[in-house]
Amino acid sequence: MSHARGHHQGAESGGGRILIALLLNIGIVVAQVIGGILSGSLALIADAVHNGSDAASLGVSYGARRIARRDPDQRRTFGYARVETVAALINLTSLIVIALYLLVEGGRKLFQPEEVDGMTMLIVSGIAFVEDLLSVIVLYPLSKGSLNVRSATLHLIADTLSTVAVLAGAVAVMLFDVPWIDPALTVLISVFILAHALKELRAAASVLIESAPKGFDLKGAVRAVEAVPGVRDLHHVHVWQLDENRVAVEAHLVMEQADLGEIERVKREAKKVLHDQFGVEHTTLEVEIDACVEHERSVVPKHEAGASGHHNHEN
Repeated sequence: MSHARGHHQGAESGGGRILIALLLNIGIVVAQVIGGILSGSLALIADAVHNGSDAASLGVSYGARRIARRDPDQRRTFGYARVETVAALINLTSLIVIALYLLVEGGRKLFQPEEVDGMTMLIVSGIAFVEDLLSVIVLYPLSKGSLNVRSATLHLIADTLSTVAVLAGAVAVMLFDVPWIDPALTVLISVFILAHALKELRAAASVLIESAPKGFDLKGAVRAVEAVPGVRDLHHVHVWQLDENRVAVEAHLVMEQADLGEIERVKREAKKVLHDQFGVEHTTLEVEIDACVEHERSVVPKHEAGASGHHNHEN
């Protein structure tokens, strides 16, 4: 219950800040779309798409924090945290499609440039810059304690930088009358969006297909558990991500003959090692007694033992 209560508190905390940042980003998107249509600036619309994706991500984050308040039930025994990952996968896929469209349109207008109203472009991108900066300021304190919010904050910082690029483009149009600068910026922003979206898409897919976290030291974890006094071997080890922040491990732990108290001590120490050194939140260990394992091996016919060994190697 204490774990669930702590999880709920983490889910609720910072919801107001996320909502403020979400509303600011929605304001940016509306302003940039209207300004892009009025000024004829495709770069403003491209930047609006980027801000729209971040608004969607913030909406997902806010909604997921509310959904995460629900207790695990008979069907969702691990809880509801992966709702955020599924929604992010959908949002990122849509973003990639839109970015590809903008990339094609920007490339076409590079060869057929159209007139752009630099003053409208400058005013709208200036408003967007202020709102982007406010969003970063609002979320930054919360980002220190949340990997998810920290990544969202980094996206907002990237938005601020891309808005600076649009501002520079508006100045170039006004001072030097170079209409090709707008589609050129559109292409650059689209490539920037694609690079970030593909990176996040891989991360989301990694969680959904239950990969081990990137950089997780599996061999080191096995060695650390096998170093616990009383442990003979650790095998059939499976590591996966329950969600963005929680790692789970299940494995078979081989011990010498031991009483129940010794088994509980070893399991407790092994779980502590995995938690403290490798950040594993959920560990399931099936204990095997070494003498029993040796007995099973001795009574299994050789051809069956070989088949069994082959199967274990594949797993």
